Amino acid sequence: MRKITLSLFIDYFTYLLVIVMEWILWLIPETWAFSFGKFLGRVVWLTLKDRRDAVLENLTIAFGSEKSPEWIRKTAFQSFEHLGLLVVEFFLIRSWDQDEMNARIELHGHEDFNLAMGPGDHGICLLTSHFGCFEVSAVSVKFLGMKTNLIATAMKNPFISKYMFSRAGENSGVTTFPHKGSVKELIDRVRNGEMLAMLGDQRGDAERGIFVDFFGSPAPANEIFARFALDGEARVLPICTYRTAPGRYKTTFGPDIVITPTGDTRTDLIHVSSQFHQLFETWLRIAPEQGFWFQRKWRRKKRKR
Repeated sequence: MRKITLSLFIDYFTYLLVIVMEWILWLIPETWAFSFGKFLGRVVWLTLKDRRDAVLENLTIAFGSEKSPEWIRKTAFQSFEHLGLLVVEFFLIRSWDQDEMNARIELHGHEDFNLAMGPGDHGICLLTSHFGCFEVSAVSVKFLGMKTNLIATAMKNPFISKYMFSRAGENSGVTTFPHKGSVKELIDRVRNGEMLAMLGDQRGDAERGIFVDFFGSPAPANEIFARFALDGEARVLPICTYRTAPGRYKTTFGPDIVITPTGDTRTDLIHVSSQFHQLFETWLRIAPEQGFWFQRKWRRKKRKR
């Protein structure tokens, strides 16, 4: 039996607040919910200076040679509003039925989707990034009846973590795996024809030396996603979803990313990671304000000594 501590009590109280907030968002008019999301993002902009500085730094590295400081600051502010909208959408989408999803989500790339899902002994790496509305991408996958595996990092709050990872329901078709100790099993599953969903833009360790060109600057890439595709001998099917209006979205599949291994492991990891990031950059240029710029992509914050 778990010992009740102050920390555990606070975690449980926080979990209850999340449940209450979800019910409130379901009950109020949707326009109010989205307004609350933007307000929440503005509060984060004002209160978390470190995250604000990270966003401004990332946007300056990405667009500093193309855009004015005013544009960068405006886009940074809008990205915080986008973050608040993501929080609201995370709760609202759970109440959508098939008809509502069909009305809200404009699907493109059905030909690429049908081709990738056709007969064959290949697995599929469903590639996306922290751009736009990646939670809605997950809904699109569920809407199309796709079964997939997913790597999930547990949250510090055990109650919220359990709730978040079980909220899709037993019939969602999603099997979650912890981010540690699951690589070999997931590669085997992909080799055996299963699907793996990947948020492939996560930052890598600079010490490993896998760098890619991202907006014209070298950025450390997490090579594990290239490994899944290469070692799993998979087809790579991109999926991108972004918001066209509050509560309205555009989801686009494919075309496949063609991978041609050379046999040199390091060269292949760098090349495939670069292919992924070229696509991520293309997406971010569509709607920069819907990028997740909150983690320093190019360099870590210097630690105080």
